[in-house]
Amino acid sequence: MLGAEAAMSRVLNQLERVRALVVDSDQTTRNVLQGALSGDVAEILWATDVESGMANWSRHQPDIVLIEYRLRDGDGLDLCKQIRALDPDATIMVMSVATEPDYLHRIISEGIDAHIVKPIDEFLLLDRFRRCLRDRQRVLDLKMASLVFEVVNEGIIITDEKARILAVNPAFSLLTGYRPNEVVGMRTSILSSGLHAPDFYRLIWDSLLTHGRWSGELTNRRKDGSLYEQWLSIAAVDGQFGLPRRYVGLISDITDRKREEERVRRLAHIDSLTGVANRVLFHDRLQRSIARAHRYRYKLAILYVDLDHFKQVNDNWGHAAGDEVLRVAAARMLHSVRVTDTVSRRGGDEFVLIIEQNDDPEELGSICQKLLSQISLSVPLGASNIQVDASIGVAIYPDDAEQPEDLLAAADMALYEAKSEGRSRFRFYRQKSAPNFRGRLDMEQALRDGLANWRYAIRYLPEISLQTGKVEHVEALLRFQHPEFGLLDAGRFLEIAEEIGIMPELGRKALVQAATELTQISGELGLVVDLSARQLMAPDAVQHLLAILLEAGVPTERITFECTESALTGNERAVKTVLALAESGCKFSLDDFGAGYCSFGLLSQLPMNSIKIDRSFVAEIVLNTQMRSLVAALVAFGKRLGVRVIAEGVENLAQLEILREVGCDAAQGYLFGRPVGFDDLESFSAGFKSLFEASR
Repeated sequence: MLGAEAAMSRVLNQLERVRALVVDSDQTTRNVLQGALSGDVAEILWATDVESGMANWSRHQPDIVLIEYRLRDGDGLDLCKQIRALDPDATIMVMSVATEPDYLHRIISEGIDAHIVKPIDEFLLLDRFRRCLRDRQRVLDLKMASLVFEVVNEGIIITDEKARILAVNPAFSLLTGYRPNEVVGMRTSILSSGLHAPDFYRLIWDSLLTHGRWSGELTNRRKDGSLYEQWLSIAAVDGQFGLPRRYVGLISDITDRKREEERVRRLAHIDSLTGVANRVLFHDRLQRSIARAHRYRYKLAILYVDLDHFKQVNDNWGHAAGDEVLRVAAARMLHSVRVTDTVSRRGGDEFVLIIEQNDDPEELGSICQKLLSQISLSVPLGASNIQVDASIGVAIYPDDAEQPEDLLAAADMALYEAKSEGRSRFRFYRQKSAPNFRGRLDMEQALRDGLANWRYAIRYLPEISLQTGKVEHVEALLRFQHPEFGLLDAGRFLEIAEEIGIMPELGRKALVQAATELTQISGELGLVVDLSARQLMAPDAVQHLLAILLEAGVPTERITFECTESALTGNERAVKTVLALAESGCKFSLDDFGAGYCSFGLLSQLPMNSIKIDRSFVAEIVLNTQMRSLVAALVAFGKRLGVRVIAEGVENLAQLEILREVGCDAAQGYLFGRPVGFDDLESFSAGFKSLFEASR
């Protein structure tokens, strides 16, 4: 009853907007209708016969039509047929004096909405009039609802109280793949993905029974078996006049939105290169892991993993190869630990793992060893293979630290110790290793400060001709003036400088100083400058190096650029840099010859002017006859190539004499004196002439 009263109230509110058409030639009836309706409806249109009635209806499309049964030019019911032919839902009331059964049967068969008997009772007229308008509105509402049901983009599903499907719309079929005849009568469980527990659905029904509605996200399954994410809004609709309750569900496909959310989440929390957790997600998981460990009184381990000499991969093979090594290493780490553990990339070639509920040193050692073994497996790259080892530092919560940053610092200290002991190993944190780690951080800061304030120095190590005894070239060696430890040679800081990324700028400034000082020395003394793989890989390396020489006024033929075999092997860009420098007039020397791997194919491409025999060979030529033969073979090889052969690390007369005997062209080493500064360079040769003569 409440529904009917609400509908009638709505009709009364709409009467002011209603347009009515009256077709009747009787003036008395027209007067009655005018008096009864004019105060409520917006407009009354008048017609007297079938022809004028049809014309008015076609022109104005009234909301309701009142037609006299007998008109001057025909039957009123014929006019009803004409109107219904154009609008089957038109609301029509018929007025007549006749009440014979045949006449009433015709009215019923034509589907007339109401019959008013003349003379007209105004109260009865208004009641029938309003009921007709109410029924008309219901029809319009149903048509609109049906239209929405058919064309809306969201899927609609209607069920009974037992979750049996009563109706679905076309959008539902497009979304799920089920046609109406395939699901109507079935329970909604046909759509279940199996991912939600029974308690999930129980909560939905509790909300529907208590509040009459529920909305939320869930995952369902299409007819083809694929899963999709949806937003489902369900409302309970109570039936009128004792009809059972129905449930109407509105389904929105949010699969694309969820994918986009996942993409944004991955961008925010996942390392885009390797697919493992990034720093943000790692710190969140570490805090949660520590909280769980504290609550349930168990321990966890942090494994700080660093790929050994990874910079050489980028320098020698290129950054694309380096990226592939990082991806493979991350995948191998993921497969080496449990699903509940966390693998994250901290940056560069550093990874940090969280191993939960594990503090057994033996078991952790097995995990670390497994990681080291898996990472060290070769990585296929085209027709070649790249092998990279790793070092691992381990810290345990709460034994070594309780706060996240302190725990990471402890693992980092352990990693530093593993690398200091030779790399390719793991070490647990020890309190006594902290001072050494602190020293490493202090050294990094000192090197950066030294670059800004130029606390570096150049020392020169001459190359002595074994035929003339003259200094033909000097090799520029970089030194660092540490504020606490004094002058440090390259072996104590150069690797750190490479790791912290200051070498390009450091190398540039060092070359500027050496080239400037060379111009102050008369004669044709040559300058030998070491280039790292990273310097050779720089896209603008040739341009920058030549620009420095040009600005200093140094002829290119006085410069010999030197690099190791490993810096060139598999490094096409570095080889191109060497070739371009040679074309500009610079010379090229291959350092540490014989100590690494260098193919004959590569040697044939290089514009070599000289090769340097590695000091490890020279050190053994006096006592090791096999090594002596090897050095002689290297010298002969150089002669066949038409290049100068220089021996490094000559420290005694016996070594010098053997090198002269096998035909070595030049030598350098502490036998002739230690590296000197620029101010002492010109007087350097006087100190070893007698030594050279004594060896003849």
